[in-house]
Amino acid sequence: MVDLFKLNTKELKALVEYKEVLEKGKHFKKNFWLKEKYQLKGIKQSCRIITRYCLENVASIEVNSLPGYNLKQIKAILSKHKLFGMVQRVFCHDILAVLKNAYPEEFRTRVLKDWMWSKHGIWHDDNAIIEAVHDMVYKEGIRRVQDIPSLDWKKRLLTHGIYNVLAYFNWSIYALFNFVYPNKFHPTDFKYKTKWAASESLENAFYFMHKTFKSKRYTLNDILLLSTSDFRALGLAGMLTALFGSSALSAKEYYLYKTIGNEAHRNEITSDIESLIKKKYEQAVFNRLKKAAVGNFIYNLHLNSTLYSYIKRHAKKNNLSVEDFISSYGFIYKSAKQDIRSISRDDIWDMRKQGLTYVQIAQKLGSNPNTVAQFCLKNFGGDPLIPRPIEEYITPQELMNKYHVDHKTIMKLVNENRLENHTTIRFRYLKKSQIEPVLNQYISGSRQHQSMVKRYMK
Repeated sequence: MVDLFKLNTKELKALVEYKEVLEKGKHFKKNFWLKEKYQLKGIKQSCRIITRYCLENVASIEVNSLPGYNLKQIKAILSKHKLFGMVQRVFCHDILAVLKNAYPEEFRTRVLKDWMWSKHGIWHDDNAIIEAVHDMVYKEGIRRVQDIPSLDWKKRLLTHGIYNVLAYFNWSIYALFNFVYPNKFHPTDFKYKTKWAASESLENAFYFMHKTFKSKRYTLNDILLLSTSDFRALGLAGMLTALFGSSALSAKEYYLYKTIGNEAHRNEITSDIESLIKKKYEQAVFNRLKKAAVGNFIYNLHLNSTLYSYIKRHAKKNNLSVEDFISSYGFIYKSAKQDIRSISRDDIWDMRKQGLTYVQIAQKLGSNPNTVAQFCLKNFGGDPLIPRPIEEYITPQELMNKYHVDHKTIMKLVNENRLENHTTIRFRYLKKSQIEPVLNQYISGSRQHQSMVKRYMK
């Protein structure tokens, strides 16, 4: 809407003249348009304010609504409201020039664009085509060029009112986008369904495979290991059937060498696949062994029946024993049945008396903790440090439960009276005949202990 209070004197005079023409049915004064007819540069102010007043105030057309009218309709509106002379004499029937003169700021800020009226006619300006397509793509929410082929653009061209731009490109969606985004697409990107019977089918197949492998980020090794079912999962089953006789090997050959049926190439691919399969198999076995290994050692496979059967099966497949099969992958197999024969009873006894744990003993003897534990159980009935006979000894926990005395007090009495004290891997053993009299004496003489027991035993 034209704000009369923001107009200058010249614009107000022109507007007064135009209002008299509208209201009283007069004609414009003689030579009213003459000065601006020969004005070659700048904005023609009288034409500008009169055009805007006609469109916005009289015809009630907002700026943003103008692209909804074609140039013929806008010309009819101007002619209806007594401005045919201006269109004819000043602008030589160029309605787009009329609009540019009336809305220079809107055209500068791209609120209005030249191509907005090309959709009602013929496209001649390449820049207008590029801008129109960019605008459409942006409004559709596409931010990456590679995502453009994912949409049905014929429908969207109709929605955005620029479908007739395809006439400039022989009605080809690919030609349009290739013009706007040169060398970014392949003709098959914009086809609903690829025809594998066409003359360029092999080239299309190569492009499709390359595009698919690239999107999946496949390496050369991944491509070589693809099977027929993998091609089907990738959506390339039709291509495989129509062009390569359902042969994944032929498809790989064409993708890698652009040949079909070349024996040298096929043999090379086959040998590469076999080596990759072998490498993959060995890596899987190594990973399985590594999970069960402690350092470089694998202990007591019989305790892990699943792993043992796995190793035994694959060792038999390679005509190797279990030990040799494991050693071929850089690990050392330690079996309790084999190691237990070479362990000395006296060595374990002495080292245990020195306070070494089963793990430390196993490290010194080159064995494993389970073997040492089994040996001690067999030869000593358990830990060698457990005093015998066990019935004459008691643990601090048992004393705590029986006499309601805390562990700290028990150990204080043991240290003060220098009582017999045996420490094993799991427990501490005290001699009953020594500790119990001392505890009874402590309990009978400690009023604090007696009061605590009375308080908490109620």
